Amino acid sequence: MRGKRFYGWYVVAAAHILLMLIFGAAYSFGAFFFQIQSNFDAGRFSVASVFSLTAFLYYLVGVFSGSFADRFSTRGVVVTGILFLAAGFLFSSFATHSLHTFLAIFCLFVGLGVGLVYVPTVTTVQRWFIVRRSTASGIALAGTGLGTFIGPNVAGVLMEFVSWQSTMRIFAVAIALFGVIAAMVLHATPKSLGLHPDGVEQTNTRAIPLSSKGMDLREASGTARFWWYFGAILMGSVGLFLALVHINPFAREMGISGTEANLLIGFVGAGNVGGRLFLGGVGDKIGPKRLLVWLTFSLAVLNGLWLGSAGFVSLAIFAVLFGAANGGCISLYPSVAANWFGTKNLGAILGALYIGVGIAAVAGGSIAGLLFDTYHNYAASIMLSAVCALVSVLFIVCAERSAPAAIAA
Repeated sequence: MRGKRFYGWYVVAAAHILLMLIFGAAYSFGAFFFQIQSNFDAGRFSVASVFSLTAFLYYLVGVFSGSFADRFSTRGVVVTGILFLAAGFLFSSFATHSLHTFLAIFCLFVGLGVGLVYVPTVTTVQRWFIVRRSTASGIALAGTGLGTFIGPNVAGVLMEFVSWQSTMRIFAVAIALFGVIAAMVLHATPKSLGLHPDGVEQTNTRAIPLSSKGMDLREASGTARFWWYFGAILMGSVGLFLALVHINPFAREMGISGTEANLLIGFVGAGNVGGRLFLGGVGDKIGPKRLLVWLTFSLAVLNGLWLGSAGFVSLAIFAVLFGAANGGCISLYPSVAANWFGTKNLGAILGALYIGVGIAAVAGGSIAGLLFDTYHNYAASIMLSAVCALVSVLFIVCAERSAPAAIAA
């Protein structure tokens, strides 16, 4: 009906809240870094590995959660994930005597929680839009950036008044309450409510031939394009995790206060919000693949700014710009995948592609920590981030030039 707001935008709003909650929780880990390291008397590699293994698990789980949501209930899978995530923060807060116990509980529950929410939520947004897909995806995924800004800073403020254990318990309650409410708004497809994508019946779908049919995971993974794109996402994601985990200790090594160091993580998140909100719309106008190439190249250039930073101001500028470029990339990854592989089985396809992000989390978090423990500075880690971004550009170009047909057996 005219004058009635298209329900797809409510789905986008719910997705925004869900992504804000799960990644605000996951990326708040940087704010807990020194407290956890002190509590367990552990090295940076060990502590960073908690985050890295958790991130690897939630992207690995995305393969199955996307498939489950495609076949069964998106809402049911997402609610289950929210409850796992809340339980992870709650149970971890009591595991204060053994790093191995803390690692096992945090990785398992938080990894499962984020993994069950992320891919089904992102996939749902893609199905509600065609013409405005990049815009809708950008708005929804801006929740990740907002969560990255809010999570570490809220954790930092709370820890000025209560222990890190109590802070994790407060997070658990907030995740469960707001997450379940937001999940209730999700509907897997516009067809389930008798609607069409974008709110109007499409009369010309030739520009997006796979949108109504699409490949399944087996067909998609049988193409060279899928594997080039997998590699591009993996390499393009290394720098984000490296920055999220290590910009705080990097700043502390320079003598920057803990409050300002936590704020830098938030600046990465703030840049993410701006990048996703603004750059998603740009992708609708000039093409998501073309914009993705330029943004990924800019990541390599911005690592030079990080390497040359001499204080809080220059680090803050880097954090905002780097976050914006990463935010744009993350908002475009699903749109490019939808255009190349279709949306019918996009949950399973995105879940498989995002395994690359999980591998990147290990590289960006743990390997950077290992390099610091070896060289006692972050120069090698930052250069690793820059090189990975350049390789990602090459892989995107190779994916575009690859024929979409399945690889011959």
